[in-house]
Formats: sequence, structure tokens, C-alpha cells
Amino acid sequence: KSKLASRLSRFSGEGGIQDASSLALHNGRGGASDVDKYMGKTVIGGGMNSKKKLDEDDYENMTVRGSCQVLDKEYLRLTAPPKAELVRPQCVLEKHLKNLQKQWEGYRSLLALGESGNGSNSGGGGKVKGNKRSSKSSKQRDYNWFCSQLKAIRQDLTVQRIFNAFAVEVYETHARIALEEGDLNEYNQSQTKLKELYEILSHNNDDESLAKGLKNQNEFIAYRIIYYIFLTGNKKYDGGSSDLFKIMLSLSPEQRLDPCIAHALKVRVAVADNDYHAFFRLQDTCPNIGAYLMDTMIGQIRATGLQCMMKAYRPSLSVKFILNELGFNINGELDADGGLLWLKNCGCKLNGDESMVLTKDTMLNESNLLGKKNSSLI
Repeated sequence: KSKLASRLSRFSGEGGIQDASSLALHNGRGGASDVDKYMGKTVIGGGMNSKKKLDEDDYENMTVRGSCQVLDKEYLRLTAPPKAELVRPQCVLEKHLKNLQKQWEGYRSLLALGESGNGSNSGGGGKVKGNKRSSKSSKQRDYNWFCSQLKAIRQDLTVQRIFNAFAVEVYETHARIALEEGDLNEYNQSQTKLKELYEILSHNNDDESLAKGLKNQNEFIAYRIIYYIFLTGNKKYDGGSSDLFKIMLSLSPEQRLDPCIAHALKVRVAVADNDYHAFFRLQDTCPNIGAYLMDTMIGQIRATGLQCMMKAYRPSLSVKFILNELGFNINGELDADGGLLWLKNCGCKLNGDESMVLTKDTMLNESNLLGKKNSSLI
């Protein structure tokens, strides 16, 4: 109770939620309320004589110029019109973003050191080392904390109508962090906004803004292509293939020659052809951090590959060959233990020394082929 009370006290007093709510209750007494002073209230249909109940989206459509100088700020949904003294200006946000980027690099380094000796990699899991979270190195500096800080920065940008190269950097940073943590929900929010920001900046006549804001555009187009490829394999999502075709049609000849986009298009071909050999070779050579997105498809690709091998090779097949073909070779080291466990769970019959799979005697267990799903996006 004391912890909840201390959190509640942060929003009390002048400028807090209760203060803003009390202003709304006095709306219409002797003229316009103080809430009406916030630019955009009457524009969005919440004027003095309106009975419309404003929600979070309406509050975000109001515009203020921030004056808050505090760096750290947790993300909270807007329940009242934004107040200038609670919103940070761009100069403060830029400083805080640089701090977050440095702290994130340190956090990931600690995680990598903690996981270097684990080497766990099962059938549905990913190939990228450090993709799975281990014990928290700091209770106050875990992924959820970084995510909250970045969402608060995004909120301050939105209410101030800041849609420039700095806004692009914020969303790109959040997208990369979300990918590294396998958080497809946050990644998708960031990539959707980035698409809008790139479009806005492309019509900007400022050469400096174009150079800074669009320098990573092809990298994130490649991520979006791989993300749509992932969605095409989800039977619950019907728009994956149409979104993929739209983005492919929008690519210019110059963009198709970009190494990141060219690689993503090769991934599309490999997945469409169920070419598991090409898929895992492409993941090994994936530029930037696209391999984290490819991790989301590993379960399906391994399942398809194993099914093909059990039908194509008779009467037996080397365990080492299977594991190498299905991406169990990580950074030059074969995860024999994790791969062998996955083969057994899938129903593979092994010989005495467990060096060969008896394909003729194997009956695959369909329920265990895909392993544990990593995403709850759909």
C-alpha cells in the first residue's frame, strides 16, 4: 500500500491528474475553462459547449511547447490535456536519448556476458546470441524500463508536433531495441510511425534533414519486408501477403540494389520456396540486426526442412548434417545437445550412438515440430 501511495503522490498537486480533472469539472463557469487554453481542444471537437468525452487520442492531438527539464520520465497514458511544465522540449529529449543509447549498450553487454556460457538453443528458438533474456542485471534498468522511457519520449514528441530527423532517430532506436528483445508489438508500432516520418521528410526541402532523417530508410524497409514475410506465415493474419506485395511494388530500382533490401528479397524467395538451406545461409550473412526478425520464422523453417529430409533421405541420415542444414550451427559452433534434444522431441528415431537418424522408421510428432512460439503479436 505504501508503494502505491508513493506512486500516486507523484501525480498530485498543481499540474497533476486531479488538478487537471478539477479544471474540467468547472468547465463553463463564467466563460471558457483553463483547459480550453490548450491549443487544439476546440479543433478536435471538445469545445466549451461540446458534450464529447475526450480520450487519450484527443489529448495527444493537442499541441503544447514543453518546458520540463527533467530527463527521466516514465510513460503514462494521457488522462488530461498535456501541460507544458510536464513535457520536455527537444533539447532535453536529445540529451536523454543519447543517455539511453549508451545505457542500452551497457545493458546488452552485461546480458551477453551472462549468457556466454549458457549456449541454449532448442527447436523453436533463435540463432542470434543474446536474443533471450536472462536474469536481470539491474531491476531499474531492464528492458521494460528502457521501453517506458522511449515511449515517454515519443509521447512528448507527439504532443509538440515534432516530426523531424530527431523523431526518426527516436523511433529507429526504439525499433532496434524492440527487435533485440523480440518485442514485435513495440517494433511494429515504431516501424508504422517510421513509415509516416520517412514520407514527411521525403517532401522536406531541407537537405540536412533529408540526409539525417533518411540515411537509415533502406535498412528499415528491409526490416519491414522480413516482418511482412513473417506475417505471411501466420494463418490468422490475412494482410501479410498484400502488404508484402505493396512494399515490393513501391521499391525503386536504386532501392532494389541496396544490400539490405536485396538480402530481404532473397529471404522472401527462400521462404516462398521452403528453401531451408538458403534461409539459414542468409541468416548467417544478414546485415544489421535483421537476423532477429528472421528468428521469428526459424520454427516454421526447421519444421518444413525436417519433414522434407525425412521424405527425401532413406534409410538414414547423419545427425550432424541435419543440424547444420537447419541452423543449429551458431558462430561456428554446432549446438549438438540442443539440436539432438529437438530431434528427439520431434519423434526422430536414432541409432545406438545417436549419430544417425533412421528416417525410414521415423514418425514425426507434428505438435512438437514448431516448438515454442516466440511472438504473441496475433
